[in-house]
Amino acid sequence: MNNKVESYIGFSIRKGAAVFGVDNIIVTRKHVHVILHTSTLSPKSLSNLCFFAEKIGVPIFCVEEFDILQKKNCKAIAVCDKSLAKAIIENLK
Repeated sequence: MNNKVESYIGFSIRKGAAVFGVDNIIVTRKHVHVILHTSTLSPKSLSNLCFFAEKIGVPIFCVEEFDILQKKNCKAIAVCDKSLAKAIIENLK
């Protein structure tokens, strides 16, 4: 993964604008702007996450695993800060 993307994700975590885990993403009351998941996410969880992303109209990207997600032991993260999400989307495209 791009080092810039990892930095932006780190900024969103420090800011408190990140939600970890599929279940937490689906039930969060924060406004989600982008969803990232790893390739090791189970098909059922991926299906639930894609349905949720389509319902609220946000982009969803598959990224390689990185240290932050491995430490938190989760395979999906949502970014709730609009400017950081925009920067992540631009760097992933």
